[in-house]
Amino acid sequence: MKDFLSNPWVKRAVGVFNLVYFAVITLITLATFLYDLEFTAGQERSFFTVYVAASVVFLGLMIYSREVFVTKLISVLMLTVVFCMILFNMYDWILIIPPFAVALIIFFVADTNETLKVIMGTIYLLMYVLGLVAYFVFNMLFAGSTLTELSADMSRDTDVFGLYKPHFTEICEMTRDDNALSPDGEYRIVLYDVQDSDKGGVNICVIPNGNDKKLRFFTLKEKGIRKTISNKGIRGTVPYVAWTVDDDGTQNVLYRLSPESGMKESSVTPENMPKKQYLEFLGIT
Repeated sequence: MKDFLSNPWVKRAVGVFNLVYFAVITLITLATFLYDLEFTAGQERSFFTVYVAASVVFLGLMIYSREVFVTKLISVLMLTVVFCMILFNMYDWILIIPPFAVALIIFFVADTNETLKVIMGTIYLLMYVLGLVAYFVFNMLFAGSTLTELSADMSRDTDVFGLYKPHFTEICEMTRDDNALSPDGEYRIVLYDVQDSDKGGVNICVIPNGNDKKLRFFTLKEKGIRKTISNKGIRGTVPYVAWTVDDDGTQNVLYRLSPESGMKESSVTPENMPKKQYLEFLGIT
C-alpha cells in the first residue's frame, strides 16, 4: 500500500482528479455571476454537509499530490476564483468559506516555487484588500435601496413580511402564475418592497420567465433583466396588477397602485425590455 501511494503516477492521477473540484467551484462562481442562487427550502443543511465533505476530501487529495504540477497550478489559480465567488456572493458564507479554506491552505502547502509564492501572495493580498474595499465603495455609491420580492414564498420571519401580513392573501393572488405570467408565457410580473432612506415604496416590475434553472439543492434565478413598470407604489399597500393584450398582439401590464387610484397601462415588448445588467453584484441596477 505504501508503494502504491508513493507511486508518482498515482499522485499525478490524483492531481488531475483534483481538477474536478476546481471546475465545480469555477462553475458555481460563474453561475452566481449570471444568476441569483436561491437554496431550496430545507436543503441548506444537506448542501452544506455535502459541500464541506467534498472540500475536506479534495483538500486531502491536494495535500497528498502537492508535488504534482496540476495541483501546484490549482494552488496558484484557486484564490482568484474564490475572490470572484466572494464578490458575487457577499455574505453567503455557506458558499464562500469551504472553498476559501481549501484555496488558502493548498496555496501554502503545495510545493510551488517559493519565489512564485511570495509574488503571488503579495498580489493576492493586494487584490483581496483593495478589491473588497472597491466593492464596498461601489455598493455604497450605487446601492441605495433594498428590494424584497413580495410573493407567497417570502420569508415569514422578516420585518417586510410583518408589514404586509394583513395583505398576504392579496400578494398571493397578484403573484400566482395565472395572474403574473404574460399570455405568451415569456414574462412575469414581480412586486418588490423597497426599503430606502426615505419612506420606501413598492415597485412593479417585469422579468423574463422560464430562464431559471432548478437543481437539487438550489435554484439559479435569472437576474440583471428587470423592466420597472412603476416605482410609485405605496409601501405596505399591494397594487393590483394584470395582463391585457391589444388587437395587434402587444402585451400590456394593467396596474393600480391603490384602491383609490386610477388604472394605468404599460406595454411590454422584446424591444423595450432592458439589456442584462452584469454588474448588479456591485449594486448597479
